[in-house]
Amino acid sequence: MTNPNPELQARNSIRFETRTSIEQVEESQDLAPKFDKDGLIACVTTDAVSGEVLMLGYMNGEALKKTIASGEAHYWSRSRKMLWYKGATSGLVQRVVEMRIDDDQDAVWLRVVLATGPKAAPASCHVGYRSCFYRTVELKTGRIGYAETEKTFDPKLVYGDAPNPTIL
Repeated sequence: MTNPNPELQARNSIRFETRTSIEQVEESQDLAPKFDKDGLIACVTTDAVSGEVLMLGYMNGEALKKTIASGEAHYWSRSRKMLWYKGATSGLVQRVVEMRIDDDQDAVWLRVVLATGPKAAPASCHVGYRSCFYRTVELKTGRIGYAETEKTFDPKLVYGDAPNPTIL
């Protein structure tokens, strides 16, 4: 019987190769990601049009495969300890335009187009700003400032009573 879910079929066909040599990792066409001791790989996400850094997230093997198969960003939420489809709650889906992996395959870079959510303009940050990097740190003093002076959306309107993922 044929599996009717094309994303699942695609995800099941994605293979991570065993890392066998430096040459293989750095120069071959083998996808051989190096996950850390917690089974995660860092993922920098930028806006495909502006180049703006939107967020830094982490992926486990399943999130990486789902992202490749679906063309939409999936992450591993370290705070919730679960797979996280970006936009599942907010509607602010990240559609992947390009995915890159670095030279030693221990970091991923996603270039994405942001979808508009039902209650929000295109953004990535659960706090309501467009980018998770909405604050600046002044060199020499360490003072915090704001690169974004206004929120893109109201988090309470978008997320309702969903728990805040920030851990103290």
